[in-house]
Amino acid sequence: MSSSSNNHIDNNDGRHRTASSLDSMTLLQISDDAIKETVAEDLGAIPKAKLLVMTDTDKLHDGSPEDGLLVDFEHDLDFENSVDHGSLKVGEWGCKKFYSDYIKEGLAYKAKKEGKEPHKDVVMLFESPSTSTTESSFHNPTKYRFHDWPPPKSTLSKAVLGPCRYGSMNGSAYPVFLRAGAATPGLMEHWAETIPNYCPPTWASKIEIEKDLVYSYLPVEAFEAENAAGQVNAPAIHYHLAGKDAIHMMTTKTTKLLPDTHTIRPCVVKTTHSMGSKGIFIIHNDEDEKEFEQFLRDSGNPTFVIVDFVDIARNVACHFFMHPDGRVVWFGSNENHRDADGRFSSDSYLLLEHQEKLKEMQLPFVEEVVRYCQALGFWGFCGIDVLFDSKGLGYLVDINPRVTGSCPALMTLKLLSKKYNYQVGLFRRSGDINYYGSAAQLFQEVHEHNKASEGKNTVVVHSLFEAEPNARCRINLGVYGNSLEECKNILNRFAQPAKKVK
Repeated sequence: MSSSSNNHIDNNDGRHRTASSLDSMTLLQISDDAIKETVAEDLGAIPKAKLLVMTDTDKLHDGSPEDGLLVDFEHDLDFENSVDHGSLKVGEWGCKKFYSDYIKEGLAYKAKKEGKEPHKDVVMLFESPSTSTTESSFHNPTKYRFHDWPPPKSTLSKAVLGPCRYGSMNGSAYPVFLRAGAATPGLMEHWAETIPNYCPPTWASKIEIEKDLVYSYLPVEAFEAENAAGQVNAPAIHYHLAGKDAIHMMTTKTTKLLPDTHTIRPCVVKTTHSMGSKGIFIIHNDEDEKEFEQFLRDSGNPTFVIVDFVDIARNVACHFFMHPDGRVVWFGSNENHRDADGRFSSDSYLLLEHQEKLKEMQLPFVEEVVRYCQALGFWGFCGIDVLFDSKGLGYLVDINPRVTGSCPALMTLKLLSKKYNYQVGLFRRSGDINYYGSAAQLFQEVHEHNKASEGKNTVVVHSLFEAEPNARCRINLGVYGNSLEECKNILNRFAQPAKKVK
């Protein structure tokens, strides 16, 4: 793996070379009797069995790596009351605890272990920071940069859709930060009507930095102020794990790192800290290279990695929670299927009959991710994306050290399955998805549909806000039942892409 801390473009031959975010970290190689510092250029020669620990050593655990980082590294993961899957043991989500409950449990465990009282004032933050705009609730201009370029036209989507979507499964142990201070009128009443075992969240319209400990969706620079109560996880570690260059530290079961964008084509270039499909380029030719070069100039030269291109047959994601005591809670898996035109749909397919098979496919990847995260002292929610080729070979391509997008929908399906024995669900949130009408009209229409179709299928509005008063709502919506075709038709009725302006 080549790495550059200054220029991302080699002016001698015009090729773009990997410019990793690893340069700002300390790299440590573990051997049987020693820990020694290494450099990024040597990564390819170090056996993956010798875990590389990457950390900002002056901030992690307020001590040296030897004191705080490696205490629990070498023992096998051994969890009580769970099912053995090789050396990794996981327990299924029991449909009774929610996001804030798990964070409260984890904080209580850590406080007891350290002989302290648990922090009482905790806020769940499900809104991501922005680097490209100061209009977002949280701006990361320097240290923990997230490349959401081009700047979003509106920050309402980030400020409302995500927090409300996750809020539906947050529980009440800790409040959820919501910039508006309250969900769209009617949304929580809709959740209470449609989601079995629903536990209403509370909302916090501000975070008091000196008092509130924050469970961050992604690390926020403002919470590193000297007087701040801080974030649940060390932000430097959290930021590292959120980077696409971290994947090659965890596993060899991933796409191959390439030195530049010219030697092997097609190749894939990914900005290390971006979300969704932003900052991802497939380089087939010099024209693609020029487009990528322009992106680098426009977006402030983000760090990136270059990997080989793999023709993908399946696109699978899973969601889990890593407790600081070693337990892993499994929420489930979802898959993106191909549409008639051969492209992968952005809809999440939730199929209960496939859950065990998908878990079996993904556990080898999850095991390596869990070991790496725990060795770094990171705990909490996580999701990974694994791509499979036509031969069944899997490639870990993304790790999301946070609650992930389809997790609330999976949890909703499992709750509805207990009541109605539903087996399938379709969840739509990606892109500009709309209901054309007011929020009140949407809730009324969904209520009437669910009443007429009770026991057959259920529509759940996971999140929304009125983008155009009384005319258009941006929505996240799921349909749950027993027929994928029927769910798809209903989903298309309520959740429509933006209409093109003539």
